[in-house]
Amino acid sequence: MNRMVIAALVLALLAGGACAGKPQKKQFQRLAGEYVSPVHVTKPVDQQSAVIGISIKSAAWVPNTEDRVYLVKVEQDRDVLEGSRLIPTSIMAPPPGAAGGGTVYVQNVPPGRYAAVAFSTSEKGFGKVREVTLFLLPKTAVKHSDTTVAPGSISFMGEYEVGTSTMVLQEKAADEVQEHYFEAFWGKPLAQVIADLQVIGTPAYFAVHTVSIKQANRDADAEARFLAAATRDLAPAWAPVIERRRTAAR
Repeated sequence: MNRMVIAALVLALLAGGACAGKPQKKQFQRLAGEYVSPVHVTKPVDQQSAVIGISIKSAAWVPNTEDRVYLVKVEQDRDVLEGSRLIPTSIMAPPPGAAGGGTVYVQNVPPGRYAAVAFSTSEKGFGKVREVTLFLLPKTAVKHSDTTVAPGSISFMGEYEVGTSTMVLQEKAADEVQEHYFEAFWGKPLAQVIADLQVIGTPAYFAVHTVSIKQANRDADAEARFLAAATRDLAPAWAPVIERRRTAAR
């Protein structure tokens, strides 16, 4: 039985109390814009327009997937680890021959403070359905990605190499920050989901995982790589913004 069928059965059982005949939400429809159409190229809307980006290296980001990162908007210091305002980045579709990684952006982002909390992969399943897997970043990576973007600028959240992943239902798989963002995405506390599943039997596959981080960089070389990617990926109208950042970094 493939992963998609298992996930569908689990969700159907968890939703057993819903009214008969009422359409059920798709898996991960709560995922902060997962079903918002991706914007691949966007021009600045005015001189205050800003962009924020992050680079991920992961074996999960491979050809035939559509991948994105989720940011949290930080209004107060506690929102870095306990936030609720989630924002999806653009979708990255790795080209053939890609070695598992890429850079994603939020363009025309309101100036302010943000952190990265998770990333996802999406693969085509049956018909028009896409099979989504969510990977929750550990506390150290969320704190490391904490970034402020000013009006009319581009900011870099860092370059992250993802390590091992663990199904979130396993014992001690999640730290307290991953547990918080699991609830923000799923809509129920992790402990409650585990308890509900114990009634019917823990599935062999569940489409939320925690990950470790092998390496995180925000040094000058990593930023230079990011700015080169942004020059390649973003609309030419962003070039002056990117060049100002490059000049300031020298």
